[in-house]
Amino acid sequence: MNMKYFILFVVTAFCLSACKTDLTDIEKRIDEVEKQGKELEEANKKLQEESERLKQQGNEISAEAQKRREENEKIQQRLKELGDSLNTVEPILLSMEFVAADNPLQLVENTPCIIIGDSVVECRILNITDDKELIPRFTFQGSVVTINGVEAESGVTRFDFSGPVVLSVITAKDIKDYHVYVNSYTGLPSVWLDTNSHVTVTNENQYYGGKIKVINNLATNATSNVTQANVKIMGLSPLRWYRPDYTATNSTEMLPAKNAYMLRFNNNVSLFSDPVGQSWKVNPDNNDLSFLHDQTAYDMGRISNLDYTPRSHHVDLFINSRYFGTYVVTERPEISEGRVNIGNDGFILCVGSDESGQTIYTNYLGQPVTILAPATPSESAYSYVASFVIAAETALFSDFFTDTNSGWQRYMDIDSFVDWYLINEIAKNPFGAFAKNCVMNLQKEGKLKMGPLLDFEEAFGNGSQTSATGFVIKDASWFARLFQDPAFVAKVKERFAYFYDHRMDIIADINANAQYLKYAVRENDNRWGVFDSYRGYIADTGLLYDGLVGSMKNWLMDRMDWLKNEFDAMA
Repeated sequence: MNMKYFILFVVTAFCLSACKTDLTDIEKRIDEVEKQGKELEEANKKLQEESERLKQQGNEISAEAQKRREENEKIQQRLKELGDSLNTVEPILLSMEFVAADNPLQLVENTPCIIIGDSVVECRILNITDDKELIPRFTFQGSVVTINGVEAESGVTRFDFSGPVVLSVITAKDIKDYHVYVNSYTGLPSVWLDTNSHVTVTNENQYYGGKIKVINNLATNATSNVTQANVKIMGLSPLRWYRPDYTATNSTEMLPAKNAYMLRFNNNVSLFSDPVGQSWKVNPDNNDLSFLHDQTAYDMGRISNLDYTPRSHHVDLFINSRYFGTYVVTERPEISEGRVNIGNDGFILCVGSDESGQTIYTNYLGQPVTILAPATPSESAYSYVASFVIAAETALFSDFFTDTNSGWQRYMDIDSFVDWYLINEIAKNPFGAFAKNCVMNLQKEGKLKMGPLLDFEEAFGNGSQTSATGFVIKDASWFARLFQDPAFVAKVKERFAYFYDHRMDIIADINANAQYLKYAVRENDNRWGVFDSYRGYIADTGLLYDGLVGSMKNWLMDRMDWLKNEFDAMA
């Protein structure tokens, strides 16, 4: 074989051998590709199935989402409707109370509150407490409640109720304000006056029908200590009014202030276990922050030669369920065995009377003498008493007035005139100068007597605003003439020595009465803010009251000493 062909054969054989090897690899690769293709097809099939499943699930989720969107739209619409209804509903306080469990340091039992009308809430704690930091519970119709502008959560938020607060029920469109008054038991008897249908006493000198309940001991509230009866209630002139905290609430409503009242019963009743009677005066003592002036004068009256001195009682007064503060309930002068005991044909007279009645005019008194009892004297009775009073005054200013048989003592009782004079002069009572409510009495065929005592509200220095020196009664009208009679002066000196010797007993009575009133004056001040203008550097009401009482006692001792020097110097 030619070398040329041999080489060609070898090359060809090698090429064929190489091609066989490449084909085998290709076949293997083709098989692998086919296998992978099948796997991919399977995977793709699974992906398509999963895609279908996810698509179905997506459709389901989309449907659920749509359903929830629709439900949410319904909820939002309902909330909007609710919001609109709340915005249009009237804000109202439905109930309020103080629960002992919320306020264990202040309360011994739950204290429900009374919502009066649509603007006042009255709450009374039935125990003595100095602290009124309290947590209230309340229900209401509206969006939110605030107390003095601070949001309140029922049963949670604590507030200071020592003075009146403003509770506001609020919606988006309106605000309703309630004035909340929280008072606590003071140890005083409580008097509850309720007019028929709870109408407000708006007209002066007009009787309103109603009921009275007197509770002597609130702690026990025993049946024997509770008096209940029908009563007629009259507001005494002038009636005063106030607008409740209008700077905070813009309220134009006018509410009754602390006014004086007269109580009259159809039949004889007994209050405070005193002798029966038909009429009492309920005095606010607005011009006597000590509440001691009348009481101190009456204490002197009870140790005097006066036949009768009115019984009086400090009380917490409630009118139509509202607390009106500390008052003095005093027997009104009337003819009876337990009061002015001058017989059925006797007379009670008054110079400068607050009350109306038939009048007698004299030449020297300067004011008419009003006949208080009987209320409607007969013509003969009026003639008798008018003639007697004029004859007594004529004898007093006659040339022979000192004559015991034909002068003033023929008509006027020296003992009552002296003691009545001294009590008014010691108290330096400006009304006692025959200016206002100077009461006299006359028994048929008897002598004219001064008394009973009445109206010392502006006496005893009136918070030391009046000097302890100087005469007030001595130089007034009839008394100026009486002091020209040596017999009268001698009697005055004798009886003044008696009162002077008992001055420490009078001071002791003041101390006892002030101690009795120590909680009441706080509650009265919380209600009316009577000490606000006196606070200065002293904020505590108790300390202010103690200072006022101390000033009154010092004034009285100075007054006694000054009068002693003056009377000792008289011939």
